Amino acid sequence: MPIVHFFLWIVKSILFLFVRTSVKPSDIDSLNLDRQKPICFVLRDKSLSDLLVLDAVCRENDLPRPTRKLEAGAISSPRSVIYLTEKHDSLGRKQKPKQSDLLNRLVQAGSENQELDVQFVPVSIFWGRAPDNEDSLFKLLFADTWAVPGMFRKLFLILIQGRRTLVYFNEPVMLREVLNENLGEARTVKKISRILRVHFRRLREAVIGPDLSHRRTIMNNVLRRPAVLRAIDEEVASSNKSIKKVTASARAYADEIAADYSDSMIRAFATVLSWLWNKLYDGVNIHNLDRLAKVAKENEIIYVPCHRSHIDYLLLSYALYNNNLVPPHIAAGINLNLPVLGTILRGGGAFFLRRSFKGNKLYATVFNEYVSTVFERGFSMEYFIEGGRSRTGRLLHPRPGMLAMTLRSFMNSQRRPFVFVPVYFGYERIVEGGTYVNELYGKAKKKESLWDIFRTLRRIKSSFGKVHVNFGEAIPLAQLLDHAEPQWRNAEYDDETTPPWTHEFVDNLGERIMTHINNSAVVNPVNLISLALLATPKHAMDDNELASQLDLYLTLLREIPYSNSVIIPEIQGRDIIAYCERLEIIYRAKHPFGDIITLNEEKAVTLTYFRNNIIHLFVLPSLIACLITNNRHLPKQELLTLCQQVFPFMKSELFIHWDSDQLDGVISQYIKLMTKTGLLVQRGKELWTPEPRTAQYVSLSVLADTLKQTLERFYIVLEILQHIGSGKVNRQQMENLCHLMAQRMAMLHEFRTPEFSDKSLFKNFLQNLLDSNLLHLDEEGLILLDEQLSTSDWHSDRILSMEIRIAIQQVTHLEQAELEALKALTTSAS
Repeated sequence: MPIVHFFLWIVKSILFLFVRTSVKPSDIDSLNLDRQKPICFVLRDKSLSDLLVLDAVCRENDLPRPTRKLEAGAISSPRSVIYLTEKHDSLGRKQKPKQSDLLNRLVQAGSENQELDVQFVPVSIFWGRAPDNEDSLFKLLFADTWAVPGMFRKLFLILIQGRRTLVYFNEPVMLREVLNENLGEARTVKKISRILRVHFRRLREAVIGPDLSHRRTIMNNVLRRPAVLRAIDEEVASSNKSIKKVTASARAYADEIAADYSDSMIRAFATVLSWLWNKLYDGVNIHNLDRLAKVAKENEIIYVPCHRSHIDYLLLSYALYNNNLVPPHIAAGINLNLPVLGTILRGGGAFFLRRSFKGNKLYATVFNEYVSTVFERGFSMEYFIEGGRSRTGRLLHPRPGMLAMTLRSFMNSQRRPFVFVPVYFGYERIVEGGTYVNELYGKAKKKESLWDIFRTLRRIKSSFGKVHVNFGEAIPLAQLLDHAEPQWRNAEYDDETTPPWTHEFVDNLGERIMTHINNSAVVNPVNLISLALLATPKHAMDDNELASQLDLYLTLLREIPYSNSVIIPEIQGRDIIAYCERLEIIYRAKHPFGDIITLNEEKAVTLTYFRNNIIHLFVLPSLIACLITNNRHLPKQELLTLCQQVFPFMKSELFIHWDSDQLDGVISQYIKLMTKTGLLVQRGKELWTPEPRTAQYVSLSVLADTLKQTLERFYIVLEILQHIGSGKVNRQQMENLCHLMAQRMAMLHEFRTPEFSDKSLFKNFLQNLLDSNLLHLDEEGLILLDEQLSTSDWHSDRILSMEIRIAIQQVTHLEQAELEALKALTTSAS
């Protein structure tokens, strides 16, 4: 053994007493390295410890060793590694830059020998991860940062952070590809160096975050921005306050808003949350992380999750951190800026916003410029465009505020591509489930307090099942802008000038994001058991029938995939029943003729939340089943026509991705599958139900009832509109009327959960009718019915059973005096 190798072996033996490594990607073959071509590794900094770690990892993964000789054509080098950045002395002080001699020689050899190609493989080594924002010596010594450490600081890094060492390989940069651009040797060397530097910078941003200044520096930067200075001057002019007082107000706003991102806090969160998830849940499952990794290096990432629970704030950061990606800055409601808790959340990357900016231009400007500053400094961001947590399990309609700010920031900077990453959170039980039910029953929303958070944590004794995080298909902002407004790069977007097309663009962007979230649904056992049992009159089914029904749902999901992002469990119906029994979600009643699986009323109300999470996946088969069971048989063409009539309203309510021109084809696929499974019987051009006494008829009836309440709400609105006529009520009164009528129907007729009369659903449906020009508003805001709505036959007799139609007509039939009384009541209530 040569003396130098012996020396390296001694140092490496000592080093690995303190070092444990993890490697990304875990599958080295995914790098697509050509073992027949020379491989030269590239490290950002010249460091013996980095070289030895890389050498050990290469040996373990059967890669060429960086400490061994490189043979590339006529070039021979004692090491198969080059270093990119400046040298530093033992104290970390910069010395003169020195370009890699080996890189120069390889480029020269490649220019002379057209057959020679070399693979430059960038390798990043992270000794722990931390944005460079800590101001104490202790934290600076013990955290990896953007600064290149000197010898003594590197020693402390190894001692303290060595067991958290991450070795990250990038795909190779091919020498021949750059040489083929015929730039000349000097420019080729510079271009390869630049490509490699970009690789290192972008990966470092993705893993440890951008080079971060102190919170106070960011606040000062925000307060010096021209838009904030203009807003201060306007406030001084309009309020007669002194500039000192208004500036102090602006600074107070910035202090209220700004995060105080700290890796120490992130690490503490990771430790606490690991314990919490293990106590509260049976596991956190991450899906499609590879999809995220592909876009994280090249783009500014805006995570846009659905909002189910306060747990959401912690869940995404935990998932990213545990998979070696930097957690984002998170937009959180000001209601969470509680004493102690607010400080902790700020340390984890939370910044706070008020529910409304109306009437306070100075606050709105400071917030807007803070968001722009965060983006300009290269941070990823997370916000919930629903504006609040869903109480029903359905996605809420998006609010435009944060999306508009993001669009404005991107159009003004155009520094790096912005990409929205939809994220689906799937729970099997919700910590706030009882609170949501109370609010739907009309109980006033309770203001959060620190005591509520601790009280929630006390509930970790019971299992809450599994949690799923699924990363959806990314949405590139520039690509959407190019399609919607090709000249957008030339548009001005500031306080004074808003391009007229942006409002519609932001609305469409919000709809697209919500649709992508639903495209990424994770189906779990609780979703499926809820879907089945809530579609039965008494929330009970024979054990064997229930298992068959669950298997049917799984067949529909697997045979006709809703999207390539939906996650379907590898499980059978019988296993779902056993799993939900273990979670104490369902009850088994013994009977000589076969066990009955059932829910009590309290559980039934709670489980509507989990049914609603995935109801969009079953809209079309349920609609087909509903039409066939109500009519016994239908010609296929009439079935298609009826589906086309009601589908647009379901598409909007449930954020379904199919367009109308795709609908006939998808319905035909479902008809074929449902015929194959015996749910439908085809006789010539007509589709029939199976015989009523068969198991298939029972399954079809349960499938049909999945959508029943959605269709009932649809016809309650139409019945009220057609009964009242044009020019009688305004939009607010109509929303309240629909809410009260649905509430009354739920009280008088079969079991309906409180979400049946959820006012937001009626509000959205009325908006859809306005957008479709089936309704109009006059100058006084009164609703006018379009002729098409007042005269068209909406085929309620085809879609709803006679019993339900009569119930709706009875509840919604109002005499003039009753209508006036209700209008007065709803006006005072609003």
